[in-house]
Amino acid sequence: MAHPLELAEPSVIDEELIRNCITTVEEMSIPEDKKKELKTETELHDIKALSFSFQNILKIDNLDGLFSLVKLQLDNNIIEKIENIGHLTNLEWLDLSFNNIQHIEGLETLVKLTDLSLFNNQIDKLQNLDALTALNCLSIGHNHINDVGQAISYLRPFRNLKMLNMQGNPCSRDPEYLARIMAHLRDIVYVDYRLVDSEKVNQAKEQYQDELFDLTEEETKKDEEANKAREQADRLEQLREANLEGIDTLLNDMLNEEADAEQKKLEKLSFWLELIDEIQLEFRQLSTEFIDNTLNSNGSKMTEKTRFEMSMKESRAKIDADSIALVRKFESKKKKLLRQLEDMREDEAIKQLKELQDANEELHDDLLELELRQMEGDDQIISEFERRFGDLVNVFIEAAQNSFFAKVRDMENLFYQKALQMAQEELEHFVAGQLEEVSEEAAIFLSDKDIVLASLNASHDVHLSIIDTCEDSIVSREKKNYQSLVNEAKEESARRDRRRITEIGTVFSKNQKEIEELIINEQAARPPARASARARESERASETSPREREREQERRGRRIPEERAAYRS
Repeated sequence: MAHPLELAEPSVIDEELIRNCITTVEEMSIPEDKKKELKTETELHDIKALSFSFQNILKIDNLDGLFSLVKLQLDNNIIEKIENIGHLTNLEWLDLSFNNIQHIEGLETLVKLTDLSLFNNQIDKLQNLDALTALNCLSIGHNHINDVGQAISYLRPFRNLKMLNMQGNPCSRDPEYLARIMAHLRDIVYVDYRLVDSEKVNQAKEQYQDELFDLTEEETKKDEEANKAREQADRLEQLREANLEGIDTLLNDMLNEEADAEQKKLEKLSFWLELIDEIQLEFRQLSTEFIDNTLNSNGSKMTEKTRFEMSMKESRAKIDADSIALVRKFESKKKKLLRQLEDMREDEAIKQLKELQDANEELHDDLLELELRQMEGDDQIISEFERRFGDLVNVFIEAAQNSFFAKVRDMENLFYQKALQMAQEELEHFVAGQLEEVSEEAAIFLSDKDIVLASLNASHDVHLSIIDTCEDSIVSREKKNYQSLVNEAKEESARRDRRRITEIGTVFSKNQKEIEELIINEQAARPPARASARARESERASETSPREREREQERRGRRIPEERAAYRS
């Protein structure tokens, strides 16, 4: 028999339905007036909880922009697929019970989820929940899960899981169902809505002690491997940030058979592997010392970047505070005048509004003057940072070239000379028949002196080439990173300047328009008999020529040249 909801036309989630389904995170009743206000006045991006229960929804869709959503109820619908909720990354509570869902999917990004209900669906396997490590409560009862072993094996890593409901699944009919859950899920507190008995837990662990022992050993080994992998990843990231990537693996790159095809032949020399061990030990000491010293000195770069960012922030904060003070002063003057306008004579009102226009122009000039000072301040701070950070970059490059790569070349040259000498001695002993236990392949290789020496020379050339390539990469990357850092600082400063100048122009235009409208309204609101007085006032106001106004601005020292306003536009 079809579900009653399935007989009706499926509902589509739209803004109207969303607003009708707004609720509160806490389970509490609210007055009707508050409920109405909540549903009509709340912005979509501020909604915390939605309850779409019993809405006959077939597809989860149109939840874009609900970034603040913490609780989402989609229970008792006809939903067949979990989809289109991956962007709701603040979700903590999700109810998808009583639907037609067959697979767990689409939840990978909901890492804050603590409570998940998939009760009464058609799910036959636990999967795709690995990222939900904060999960505290999982209700997966009355589904089609048959394998309790797979379920508890999958859920065992969820150390925050305290409540689990799997009642009603085929696997719950297993006589050892509860015992296996209690034994294997270490942190579980409630199973199928019942508090776990500690005595029964101990009995279950004793029953499965051999299995648990092997499982614990395997988990310990995996944890150690995971920790080692994390440490290696952290180390690699640390080296990358300090521009040391490739330094620690340089020798391995040199001896790699794919890069140095001669290695396979040279291994036939009796001394070769021993010689390799010696250079590996020497290289390890050299690279470790250089890396440690560089990582320590890299702190100076971080300090310099932090100092630069703080200097920019403090400088801008001072200018911003001064700008805000000027704007507030003007706004205060404007509000005061607006309150007094009704009590003024027409000529006095027009005069005060004209003076307010002058004050707006003065505000515009003052703000531009402050912005020009900020531009100059930014330039000085960036130039200082460019010089100081550039000195640190030069120190790093000099250390890399002289303290590391030059020594690696010396090491390689000594290695080559020693190998050449030992090879010649081995060739002489081979010709004299003084070598013992020589393999057939080694005998063929040693029978041609020219091939042996050519192989050594080719290997040496490859090693030097790899050293040169690594050095060029490190140096060019350091210079590129430095230049990118400086360029980004300059571009960010220029973007800010353009944005701020636009804002100043917008403020000026807005004020000017408001004042002009006030003047027009003031003139229109006065009796006709005073029209001549208004005309005379307009004539007096227009008597001042643009040149005279310009001279007045220059006299007051308030005029800002037009080219300053266009600076960095």
